[in-house]
Amino acid sequence: MKKINFSKFQSIIGLVIFSIIVSLINDRFMTGSNILNILRQTSINSIIAAGMTFVIITGGIDLSVGSTLAISGAIVATLIAAGFNPFIAIIGALLTGAFVGLLNGVIIAKGKLQPFIVTLATMTIFRGVTLVFTDGKPVSAGYEKNAEFLSSIGNGYLLGIPIPIIIMIVD
Repeated sequence: MKKINFSKFQSIIGLVIFSIIVSLINDRFMTGSNILNILRQTSINSIIAAGMTFVIITGGIDLSVGSTLAISGAIVATLIAAGFNPFIAIIGALLTGAFVGLLNGVIIAKGKLQPFIVTLATMTIFRGVTLVFTDGKPVSAGYEKNAEFLSSIGNGYLLGIPIPIIIMIVD
């Protein structure tokens, strides 16, 4: 009989034990609405983690992901607030993220520098760029009236399931 190595499953076992304990303490924990809420809250990190998995598998690291998300989000919000079509705004955000990734890649490959150092530097740079670009304030003027499409993605449902969860599963 083959021996099962439970150390591979430590995280899952811990999660199951934690869920059982919390379920016994709070009867609303395992409700459908709470599970959907937890999945919605974790969907953004899960989508980012899916991309980061490829970076880590290839032996790299990227510390600038959060700052790239911030500057891309600021770009899309600013374009929508200015009245641009949401699809154009999304393309602007994607191009911004692609530019940051290309910049990191070129510096690492051509400069023969460590990814940790390069992405640490670009994390700081693009965090600062985002703060300067937004003047340290949320982008809101004109945003509400032009953001129905993006709001429907973030807050909408498809067949009773929040759209961010569907995107997370498809991703």
